[in-house]
Amino acid sequence: MEEERDKKFSWWQLWDWIALFHRIVYLLLFLGLGFAIPYKNRVATWVIGFIVINWVAELRYWAKLKRILQDPHRQRILLFTILYLVYLAGILYSRNMEYASFDITVKLSLLVFPLLFATIDGRVFSLLKINYIFITYIIGTVAASVVCLVHALIGYLDTGDPGLFFYTHLSILHHSGYLAMFINFAIVITVFLALNNRTLLTRWQQALITLLVLFFNLMVVLLSSKMGILSLLVTYALMSVIFFFSRTTRRKTLFPLVMMATVFVFLFSLPQTMERVERSTNVVENMGSVKPDDGESTGERILVWRSAWEIIRHHPFLGVGTGDVKDALLEEYAARGITTAYSRNLDAHNQYLQTYLSVGITGFLLLVAMLVWPAILALKRKDYIYFFFVLLFAMNILTESMFENQAGSVFYAFFNALLFWYLPDKKKRGPSEYQRSPSGI
Repeated sequence: MEEERDKKFSWWQLWDWIALFHRIVYLLLFLGLGFAIPYKNRVATWVIGFIVINWVAELRYWAKLKRILQDPHRQRILLFTILYLVYLAGILYSRNMEYASFDITVKLSLLVFPLLFATIDGRVFSLLKINYIFITYIIGTVAASVVCLVHALIGYLDTGDPGLFFYTHLSILHHSGYLAMFINFAIVITVFLALNNRTLLTRWQQALITLLVLFFNLMVVLLSSKMGILSLLVTYALMSVIFFFSRTTRRKTLFPLVMMATVFVFLFSLPQTMERVERSTNVVENMGSVKPDDGESTGERILVWRSAWEIIRHHPFLGVGTGDVKDALLEEYAARGITTAYSRNLDAHNQYLQTYLSVGITGFLLLVAMLVWPAILALKRKDYIYFFFVLLFAMNILTESMFENQAGSVFYAFFNALLFWYLPDKKKRGPSEYQRSPSGI
């Protein structure tokens, strides 16, 4: 009898060890994904694949379902999957099934990460602190920046062309707008982590953090992403307001203002970036005279947005379907004689318009809600890292259709689910299920 009890106990002990193994695997993979997102799409894809394999191999599906049924916070995380389900429904009235299949595959992260965080064993987060993921993300952002700069330097030494340090020539790992957004979020994380640990930091450490932020500022300007620069300036402006109205950080109000000033110094010191900004300003001021063959990026976007809006006018409720959005845009480009956009097979270059085009008013309203709702919650609960994450993404998708690219969909889906998990809740959760966000001040 005693031997049977010992044998039974050993089986339970083995099961617990297996569960612990899966939790450790989650921890390592989340840290790896934090590094991979700003660094390389292909690496991020492999890490996500291993996360899914770990989730499947973990089994305990009934326990996962029970976690959702018993926890309202997990249920709220699942709400972020609705947009993906709407895209799936958009396949039903699509003709181009090949593109529909490609599109829902690119957006799969919008389903995977909310489902993962809604069902994951809360004990993972007794091992994994969100700051660890933030740190690997910052390291990945630094690594991506250094790789781009070294590549540009090697090319410069070979050709003598300084243009290799700017815009698309510099950004070899991602589109320049995406990398600029990743860097801006790394700046937000760095600033708030430093603030919340300021009493533990030596002067040398504070100086190194300041140099890191300056380095990131320079990278954003070198990348010459206009929305990247604008969103960085808006971030610093709002940071200064938040710091000023918080008693604990009022003395630090000068820091974001000084950092904003350095962005302007870099901008006016680098003529190639400044020239792009001036060209865009001229295009906006003369918006009515943009020609169909305009190849300047801002003028091109204006033409694309007009085309997208024309399609929306004819399909205001359901859109054209998940699989037919690219075909509809190309037809409109051809009809309007927009040769550059047609030859480059461009999307709407605005995720709000792109979503409306694909799945209609329902998808558009869901996208807006996915940004406004967490931003309001984050502000109310003083989770400023989450707030600035949403703000940066909401601004950058004004000029890029970021869900149409894996880099954008993974960045949003992972960090949104992660930050929402840690979002302080009015009803306090157990220590294994909830840890306070690190960004409240």
